This record gives sequence, structure tokens and C-alpha cells, in this order.
Amino acid sequence: MSQQHWEEYYRLGSIAAYPPSAEENCDARVRQAWVEFFTGCPDGARILDIGTGNGIVTLIARETALALGRVWEIHAIDLAMIDPLRHVPDAGTRLADIRFHAGVAAENLPFEDSSFDAVCGQYALEHMDTAAALAQVHRVLKPEGRAQFLIQHTGSWLVRNAQVSLKEADFVLQETKIYRRLAKLVASEKTTTARAARNAGADLRVAIQILKREYPKAHAFGGGVVFHYTLEAVQKLLQLRTKFPPGAVEKEIERAEGNLRSWVRRLNDLVKSARDENGMQEIERAAESASLSVVERAPLQHTQENLVDWLLLLRRG
Repeated sequence: MSQQHWEEYYRLGSIAAYPPSAEENCDARVRQAWVEFFTGCPDGARILDIGTGNGIVTLIARETALALGRVWEIHAIDLAMIDPLRHVPDAGTRLADIRFHAGVAAENLPFEDSSFDAVCGQYALEHMDTAAALAQVHRVLKPEGRAQFLIQHTGSWLVRNAQVSLKEADFVLQETKIYRRLAKLVASEKTTTARAARNAGADLRVAIQILKREYPKAHAFGGGVVFHYTLEAVQKLLQLRTKFPPGAVEKEIERAEGNLRSWVRRLNDLVKSARDENGMQEIERAAESASLSVVERAPLQHTQENLVDWLLLLRRG
């Protein structure tokens, strides 16, 4: 995975690994799956969330405990250098009492044998050395302890949206080169002739017109997110030219393009890690090799046509 880019993303404070979508019912279906899992945890249970990111699953666990009148000891680990209590808004309230462990690999958990009643992970297991991670899950689970993982499905709406956004980002970065053209305009206004600046401005207008033409086409088919974001960003950057010196504007252009390229890396991580039927069979075999029984493995769906994730429920014998 692109660990550095994930760490930068987590520092922005989003509690979810991927931004919330318009598919609110799908998000609700994911939450329901976690509430059902955590409801089976007794009072006083110890829970471990692996690949926690900024703690979205631990938040659901904590809210479930409060709703049931139970007290759980919740730990969360991530290989990235996370710090949710610092970066997530209102974390002192929303994530109170959750113990986050940064820089910890799921393949080498720093916990005692048979020390957790439940282990969980959302969009995590598929990014790891699955066999090694599941062996550790078995080790730290108590006898009859349960583990649940939500895993990216190759046919899910999130993967489909990511694939669309990746194509749009490639069009923006490679076809229009709009940020490079904007940087060239700013540089030409600073160091070259008026004619060069006019030419650079004309090149930029062509790129903007292309995106304005392509955006409604993409939007009509449920896409256009990257085009819309880029047009807004370029408009704001153009306005900065009247307020700040060229050097400062150039840095903002570089930052905007860098943000898009980082987003591309994270979306690529999502798409590449998603599992099809064969991929899930491999995970099942790894679980069985780790002496974990597969209680359930099935697509998690909002409707028959709207696939969310894979749900994998395991138990230690």
C-alpha cells in the first residue's frame, strides 16, 4: 500500500478510509453489519480492530456498547503512524477510551495469547499478508472468540466508482495536463514576454473548455467527480493570482496536483486489493490453515443489484 499517502490522508481528519458516498443506504448496510457483530460481545469484552485507520469501526463499536449499556475495552492497531485522537474532529468525545496503537503490523500483534473476545477489520485484511495476519488473529482470540472482516468486493459500488475516478484523473493529468498548463501561465507572467503569457493562457482555456465539455457527459452516467473537483480547484487557483505573488500561487498549484495524485494512489490501493470469488476462497483457505472456522462468507448487499462488500465471519474453536 501507499503508506505515506494514507498517513497524509489520515492527518486530514476523515474518520473513514474512503470518503462517504452518495450511497447512504450502502453505508447504513455496513454499519448494520458491524452493529450485529458487536451486539454478540458480552459486557466486559476486549475487542481488537486491525487496520483501523482513523477508527471508523471502533466508533461503531463504542456507540453500540453505549446503546446496549455495556463496557468494552477497545484496542485498535494500524501499520500507519495514525493519531486519531489528535486529528479526528471531536475525537475526545467520539473515540473516548479507545486505545490506538500506531505503527503496529497485524502480522506481528503485540498482545498476549487468548486475550480478545473479538477481532474486527474493515478494508484491512486484503491489504495484509493474509495468512500471517490470520495466524495472529487466531493467537490473540480467546477460545470461541469471533472475528469479522469486511473486504472490498471487485463488483462493489465503491470499486466501480474508484475505477471511474481513476479514468477521470488520468484524463485530467495526462490528457488535459491542466495543472501543468496553469503553472506555465503563472511562470510566464513572471519571467517571460506578454506574448508567451497570452499563449499559455490560451492553452489553459482549451484545457478548461475540454473539462467543461466532458463533465456533463460523465455526470450523466454517475461520474464526473474528478472533473468537478478539478474545475473548482483551477478556478480558485486562478483567483489567487490576483492576491498572492507568483511563487506562492505556484506552490498551491503543486499542492493541488499532488492531492489528486495522492488520491489516485489510494484509489489504486482499493482497486488492486479488491477480491473476487477466487480471492475470497484463498482467504478462506488461509483462515482454515490458521485453525479458524468460517462461520459465514457472503456478499454484503444493500439490494440485489447493489453490492457493498464481502462479509467474512470467523470463529476460533
